[in-house]
Amino acid sequence: MKTTVIGAYPKIGDEPSEQELRRALHRHDRGELGDSELDAVFDDATKAAIAEIEAAGIDVTNDAQIRWDDLLAPFARAWSGVERGPLERFYDNNTYFRQPVIKDAISSDGQTLVRDYTFAKGVAKATLKAAVAGPLTFAALAQDEHYRSFEDRVLAVADAIAKEMRGLAAAGARRVDIEDPAVVASPRHIELAREAYGRLAGAAHALALVTYFFPPDAILESLASFPVAAIAIDVRSRDTTAFERLDAFRDKYVLLGVVDARNTRVETAEEIARYAERALRLVPEDHLRLAPTTSLEYLPRDVARKKLAALVEGARLVSGEKVPA
Repeated sequence: MKTTVIGAYPKIGDEPSEQELRRALHRHDRGELGDSELDAVFDDATKAAIAEIEAAGIDVTNDAQIRWDDLLAPFARAWSGVERGPLERFYDNNTYFRQPVIKDAISSDGQTLVRDYTFAKGVAKATLKAAVAGPLTFAALAQDEHYRSFEDRVLAVADAIAKEMRGLAAAGARRVDIEDPAVVASPRHIELAREAYGRLAGAAHALALVTYFFPPDAILESLASFPVAAIAIDVRSRDTTAFERLDAFRDKYVLLGVVDARNTRVETAEEIARYAERALRLVPEDHLRLAPTTSLEYLPRDVARKKLAALVEGARLVSGEKVPA
């Protein structure tokens, strides 16, 4: 049984060697470190994070999103027509994002993440995937001073995201996570979300609609008709009926969020295996992937490492593999 990660990995750890990025950012803020020198530190931190993810035995990694201040930041910085605004709370977490402010028509050159993906491709030994922000989430969390309707805003964001995905595909990305918690947070917009995803279809080879924080119960069967190869479902953050309805995704891969990325308690391998076995009643084994519920950046780095190790051990238990001592 394959395993993967979702979103960002913790950037800073308790060990002195894991705090170089923090020191570099402080020095950059004081004008003591140039942009190119800071980029080199970001590269080193990315390399170290990918190495930790792979050391745990994860099958499919991302670039750890070390350069992402938040889910929306890379795009809010790069897109024409968008500025970065005030800090706002990110859903029901004790973390914040800087709200994008849409001042004019959004446009993208499609190159926002290409450099970072290319660097990670030269580092990663495991299968590498890319990630983008979801169109509904970006549009829902942005302040809009340009578009006449929410629908216009969502579709404009979708067009910009599609361009980013084509840029990533040209750089070699064959798998792309679309992190879009607003799809399950605001189920009333499901038809608009489906239209937006129609604009993303074909922009990369294998797309995954990644939801988290909220249960998909109100729209689970509707998600099955989205033009994506995989659906990520968080089964830990809130009560959900998803386990009894996963057969709706019989034509897709299911990325099952079984490790709680917002709770420091480390799951046992047996606990993870039980979640997987419940899903296997309705999902073929070759279509099930195990994952954290969301970004591990909400956790201390040592806890994140332990959770990934437990995730891999649980997957091996389900598959009947011998777990290395």
